[in-house]
Amino acid sequence: MLAVLLGVGLLVGCQNTSKSSREAAAPKPTQEQLQRVGLLNQAADDMYSKVMQGDYAGGRAILQQLGVQIPQISYEGITSVDGLNALTETVTEANKVFNSVRFSPEEGQISAAKIRLATDALTHATQPMWLQYYKLLQEDMDQLEQAAKEQRKAGIQKGVLQFEQHISVIHPSLLISRELADVDKLDSLVSFVSGQARLEQENYKQITNILPTLRQHIDKLFMKKEATAYLPVIDQQNPIIWTLAIGSFIIAALAFAGWRLAKKDNGVIPVKRQDAD
Repeated sequence: MLAVLLGVGLLVGCQNTSKSSREAAAPKPTQEQLQRVGLLNQAADDMYSKVMQGDYAGGRAILQQLGVQIPQISYEGITSVDGLNALTETVTEANKVFNSVRFSPEEGQISAAKIRLATDALTHATQPMWLQYYKLLQEDMDQLEQAAKEQRKAGIQKGVLQFEQHISVIHPSLLISRELADVDKLDSLVSFVSGQARLEQENYKQITNILPTLRQHIDKLFMKKEATAYLPVIDQQNPIIWTLAIGSFIIAALAFAGWRLAKKDNGVIPVKRQDAD
């Protein structure tokens, strides 16, 4: 257990040092950059409005304009390379949806929402709209926890699917607004819960025990300073094994995130956006 705690401390210390260095070196965006991003955000808002009103042809036309606008903007000081990649990938995926032979209005609305939240995250660093998803994710986890306690497999699978869908809508925005390592850890935790829910054997206790860690990390991503210190429900028959298992999982998730950050772009640290709007 001591080794686990020391490992977490060393990794967190290295990440904090790296974060401080990036913040010190991050340039401020120019007025021209901010104006261009503002126009991009307005276009995304127009697209979302048209799609939600059923004007899919109009939404598709604006989507094409976004594809032209995005490469013409410099995002230095606004978001990281990962954030820019997330934005462009989201637009690329939306093009596939809107140009599909069998167009799905529901998928079109989801794509429009992803783009709308992503561009808003570029223009509102401190209070982006995706923060409104906090309550929704909390309700998802409450339902998932209740289903696990009641050992309802169908309820767990339904809850996990709903939770994954909500995370997917804000995922591009997370990459724009937050550190890559933190988003990677969220992905690892969600993947673990999803994997347990899809196993044939019953794994209710594993889900119950990992949910407190997932809650804490979501609190961190949503900047909830008043976050509750959730405690995992330890298996009374094997408390030491469960403690080590959860600690090892967290170490693995953080180590993987750190490795990706170090290897990305040959070690070049991407520019971090400003903390204030």
